[in-house]
Amino acid sequence: MSGIQPTLVTVLRHGEVRGRAHVYRGALDDPMTERGSDRVRAIAQRLAVPAFDRIASSPLARCLDFAEAYAKACELPLETLESMREMHFGAWEGLTPEEAAELDPTHHELFRGTAGKVGAPEGESVTDLRRRVGQGWAAWLADARGCHRLLVTHAGVMRVLLMELVGLDPAHAYRIALPEAAHFQVSHLPGEAPVLLNLNSCAG
Repeated sequence: MSGIQPTLVTVLRHGEVRGRAHVYRGALDDPMTERGSDRVRAIAQRLAVPAFDRIASSPLARCLDFAEAYAKACELPLETLESMREMHFGAWEGLTPEEAAELDPTHHELFRGTAGKVGAPEGESVTDLRRRVGQGWAAWLADARGCHRLLVTHAGVMRVLLMELVGLDPAHAYRIALPEAAHFQVSHLPGEAPVLLNLNSCAG
């Protein structure tokens, strides 16, 4: 590994989304609001030190619309990663937690009580999501040899990345605030354990 530089990776959540708030949005393809997009752009610009050299994004509009525009403006290559989609909430897509609990109280209690290890009906579990995201992350960084990459994705993906990268317990992962435009940065060096450099360092 001599001479190989660590790769800095910034993981950035999308901003405010159009449509109902505080729902299991999952696979729903609502875009960001203009305000949400402006906020994410401002934070991305503040985090681009050193400058990004590659960008990847979830294929969902609330991430990809911004990533495409930002990559074009910065003249950077963009990769769309199916593996970085949000968790699929199955029968609960578009419902608030209260509505899902009313629809299926026992199952929803299990979902909440196991930190997602029991998935929504017809949806993914945290175990499913960890497998998908972990494989996608490894593939995306397989050729990483330094520089600074940006990944635009979702809160659920960010939580399981923290589980995978720094060994965060699943129950504890849901005690970390990941609001709109939340972000963290990781130092990645092949053959070494990833290092979490910061979490939500750019407020506002």
